[in-house]
Amino acid sequence: MRFNLISWLFTDPCTATNCTLSTATAAGTPAETFHFYVPWIIFCILGMLIPFYYSVEGRKRFVKNRPVARYMFDRYLGWLAIISIIGLPLIFSRAYLYLYFFAWRFWRYAWLAGLLAWAIVWIIYLVRKYPQERDSWRARENTRQYNPKGNRRKARASSR
Repeated sequence: MRFNLISWLFTDPCTATNCTLSTATAAGTPAETFHFYVPWIIFCILGMLIPFYYSVEGRKRFVKNRPVARYMFDRYLGWLAIISIIGLPLIFSRAYLYLYFFAWRFWRYAWLAGLLAWAIVWIIYLVRKYPQERDSWRARENTRQYNPKGNRRKARASSR
């Protein structure tokens, strides 16, 4: 017997296990079980709380004097929040709407692929671009420290 990936990805859990509506509602969930509800929910809640805490308090406290780190966290933690917000309805539909469109395995694996793509992009940024941007910012601040600042009064007088 061959494994049909398309059928496996795009079949709702109740159809996949030949459960009827009466047995599915009596048992609460169909026969096909999904064991990762708790880790998924914990990850999604943390994925929303961490960016929220960062935007409220962490931005002022942790990256106040480091604009490159602030830029990185602003950019990537926003995407983590979006991914986590999308994950909660997907797990809800898997648990309670298992007869419908969003209970398909495809949506969980597409969400996981999006999460992995986000993590890979963030790691590549941390390894390749962040050190260069940090060093460039430090060099710019170092030269700015020794360059004299212009006098605004003289600039206004000479422009008149």
